[in-house]
Amino acid sequence: MTAPPEPWLEELVGRLRATSQDVTAEEIADAVWLAGRMTPGPGAPTPSGEGAERPAAGETAAAATGRRSGLTDRARVPDEPRLPSAGGGEPAPEGSVGVRVDGRGARGTGETAAAADRGTGPARATDAVERTFPVRVPCAASLPGLLGLQRALRPLRGYRSLAAPPRGPLDEDATADRAARTGVVHPAYRRGERQAAAMQLLMDTSASMVVWERMLDEMEQTCSQLGVFRDVRVRYLHRAPDGTPLIATSAAGGAPGSSRQRPRPADQFLDPSGRRLTLVISDCVGPLWQEGRAQRLLHRWSATAPLAVVQPLPPRLWPRTALPAEGGTLTRDPLSGGRLGFEPDAFGPPPPRGALPVPVLLPVREALGAWARLLSGPGRTAVHGAAGWVLPEHPASAPPPPEETGNLTADARLAAFRATASPGALRLATHFAAVPLALPVMQMVQRAMLPDTGAMELAEVLLGGLLWRVPAPTGSDAATGPWYEFADGVRELLLQSLGVDEATLVLKHCSDYVERHFGRSARNFSALAVARLRGRPLPDTGADDPADSADPSGSSGAEPELFARVPARVVRWYRPTPPETGPVGEAAGLLRLWHDQGDSALLHEARGLVAPLAAAPLSGPHGDGRDEAVRARFVLGGVLLALAGTEAVRDDPAGRRELLDRAVALLAEAHAHTPPGTGERTAAGTDAHTATGLELAAAHWARWRAAADPADRSDLTAAEAVLRALPARTDRRLRLGRVLLALAESGTESRVPRAAEAAVELRAACELLEAEDAPDGRRCAALLDLGRALRLAGEPAADTLAVLDRAAEAAADELQSLYAHLERARAHTGAGDGPRADEAYTAAVALTGRDSPRRCQLLTEWGESLLGRAEAAGPAGDTGTVSRAEAVLREAYAVSPGRSPRRPRLQLLLGRALVLRYGRLGFLPDLYESCHLLEQAARRAPDGDTRAEAWLELGTARLALRERSPGLPLTDAADAFAAAAEQARRSAGDEPGSVVAARASHRYGEALERMGLRRQALAAYRAAAGEWRDLTARLAEVPWEEVAATRESVARLSGG
Repeated sequence: MTAPPEPWLEELVGRLRATSQDVTAEEIADAVWLAGRMTPGPGAPTPSGEGAERPAAGETAAAATGRRSGLTDRARVPDEPRLPSAGGGEPAPEGSVGVRVDGRGARGTGETAAAADRGTGPARATDAVERTFPVRVPCAASLPGLLGLQRALRPLRGYRSLAAPPRGPLDEDATADRAARTGVVHPAYRRGERQAAAMQLLMDTSASMVVWERMLDEMEQTCSQLGVFRDVRVRYLHRAPDGTPLIATSAAGGAPGSSRQRPRPADQFLDPSGRRLTLVISDCVGPLWQEGRAQRLLHRWSATAPLAVVQPLPPRLWPRTALPAEGGTLTRDPLSGGRLGFEPDAFGPPPPRGALPVPVLLPVREALGAWARLLSGPGRTAVHGAAGWVLPEHPASAPPPPEETGNLTADARLAAFRATASPGALRLATHFAAVPLALPVMQMVQRAMLPDTGAMELAEVLLGGLLWRVPAPTGSDAATGPWYEFADGVRELLLQSLGVDEATLVLKHCSDYVERHFGRSARNFSALAVARLRGRPLPDTGADDPADSADPSGSSGAEPELFARVPARVVRWYRPTPPETGPVGEAAGLLRLWHDQGDSALLHEARGLVAPLAAAPLSGPHGDGRDEAVRARFVLGGVLLALAGTEAVRDDPAGRRELLDRAVALLAEAHAHTPPGTGERTAAGTDAHTATGLELAAAHWARWRAAADPADRSDLTAAEAVLRALPARTDRRLRLGRVLLALAESGTESRVPRAAEAAVELRAACELLEAEDAPDGRRCAALLDLGRALRLAGEPAADTLAVLDRAAEAAADELQSLYAHLERARAHTGAGDGPRADEAYTAAVALTGRDSPRRCQLLTEWGESLLGRAEAAGPAGDTGTVSRAEAVLREAYAVSPGRSPRRPRLQLLLGRALVLRYGRLGFLPDLYESCHLLEQAARRAPDGDTRAEAWLELGTARLALRERSPGLPLTDAADAFAAAAEQARRSAGDEPGSVVAARASHRYGEALERMGLRRQALAAYRAAAGEWRDLTARLAEVPWEEVAATRESVARLSGG
């Protein structure tokens, strides 16, 4: 009887059929047989050796090999089969595209596996997210003719070290014969066979070498596939803080706490046997070369083993490096110990005493082939090549004189670059003038605009004296760096050679990069610049003022300001704005320009123009709004409010608070001296009094959001007072509704009336926006706020969901769609509709990045909702809900950062879920894991309330564990209850009564009573009863069944 086919085999056949491949059963069998012999099993040993690194637990071979891409953080491992991750558990390797494996309609040709990764885990929407797997595709090679390079290096098969061959196995006959003749037992060995040479590729990790990372991959591939070397290793040359050369197996250098090998001194890699060849891949311009330390290292190494420097820069740039090579004849004679000799072609002074020549090779077939012939010749061999001299005490390079560096004008820099640069490098630098100089963006522009150029032209631009290396902007990650900036004035000179059509196309590619890397929710200033250069109307983002955001938590990501500053300069170059009249008018124009372009330099310029005028005294207690000092205060207040949200002060709370305090003071003065109906009207038709009031309310709102204490609502009440006095127009209703909604969410008293009033204002604002045909993004943000207000006000769920449906239809980006799904989930949860809430949460989580903080927040909220439903069902509830709660919370815990302040809260929730599941299923490992998680949460939580709750739950878990294992002491549970009660009272402060303290005291009493300590138990019960009395005295909601249990315990132990 034929066995049913395996599920994986059915899936394989289905995938092959989905790709329209006409394969036979025999071909499928051959593929399965081959895969079984190429794929290492779970217990397959990892090849040993230095630098070998095992994949982490649960990591596929594709993930392990995928880490090899990227010079910024790569760990070399031996070659392993590259397997696509069909489940989407690992990211696709670099240079791969996503291929759809099911039959649903295609949404686009560029869909990647990352799109499917957003739905992995318990939150995966299997019906909404299409399954993809990575397929590697060819891309442009960095080295010309890899097959030709292999043929050129093939003579190295004949290389033999001049050192004595290793001894072979023991010769027993010779040993016995010698012992019989001499009477001394001395082992004799047979002659060993000469081993093939090993190859070491040593990659320089200086900043300029990042463009050659693909060449390293291709060099390793060439040497590995050549079949000549017994071993090919890739190592990285680092510089220690004191300048010592270090060598590591990773470009990251083995950060503290990393599992990778720490860097070791380079002298430990010296090969005295001469059996290892070394190719140092470097442009010879890094700090180690400038200090002469790299040359001294090469001098020591070249004395014992062959090495060469692979120089990727063109020969015309070699004299500007720290190893200026020259052409000549290289000789090698085995009779002289294999030392290299060098005779330069040009006449000149002889090399210093003790200098050794080091071959310098271009990464081309001719140079590498000549070096291979030089090493493999049977006798004295001579080849033509290039070499540089290194000394045992190589001096540091003299720094260039100041007049050649810091004092050069932009014209002089550009003229010097044009004198030595290739035509491709010059065209590349011209196109780079229109984009932010982040290396990935530069490489993307190069591929799109100048595909005939390569890494050599890019290196010419980086090293040509036009660019400075700058620190990475705040909010950027390692994937966007390194970062550069043109020297002063160079960008403007290059823009003179770039047409407006080319600049527009370059900015379009930059816009695509911003959308892919930062998401569609980030404001794409490159796209705005393209619209301006093409004369199109600017797209509306939906934001009403700088303080408003589509993200209620304020955690929405934003692109670094460099992505706004550079496009703004390009637009101003091609589309200069007409000058305004007077300093105040010019500053106001710069502020309006900043709202369109996002360049913070505009704000600083505006501040310098208007600050002296804003310091002038006012004409009187009241004015007509036309006073220059009043207008100056209004403009300066708006400028300071905008500056408070820029990248420079984003991580400086004190500086941000100072700017906002100054903005509030200036806008308050301007508003007080602008009576209603006076002053000039704005471009939107708003009178000066209303405009200053709206700006003042925005400043109060921003200062409240930046406050260290969210419970301080003084700025919200001030903003409410200002907005209530303004005419009931769209902006006023919208902002007043949001302020009232924030007051309802931030306080417990009068929450429902505040939310109801906010709903009235927001509903009116939404109707006005509909009548004005406002952009979708703005209408969606207002509808989302209205939905929140209706939910807090206790309105019927059907009304709230109807509003949220309208918001989902008007969503302008994925972030607004995410929050529409989230608000739907909250509305369904409030209505008690758990299944629909889960569907909405699933859709919301599917719109987040795999490791984004927003995904962690959504999963935490969803898991807490599931846990609450499971606890409300009681002991007889089903296990499906609690199991799903555990799975969701576990995924949230997995994606949360290790040092996140939310992590202890997640540990508490996951521990509660495990305790609850143990009560339903009786699975003992759940109880042990919950004790571990709850103790970590109790000891590491930043807030006292979480610590108190964690101690309480830990005591409950230990008590349950004691019931399964009677040998465990009850004191562990009692100590946890006592710590919970003490922490809860400390956290409550002056406020009388605490539910957690009452529960902890009661359970502490139960533990003491079980231990036979009745008197101490009675004291604990009385302490719990006191907490319940304090809570009922201030009319707090209490669980009356627990109050009754505490009173009964007091009565039982006190005898009445």
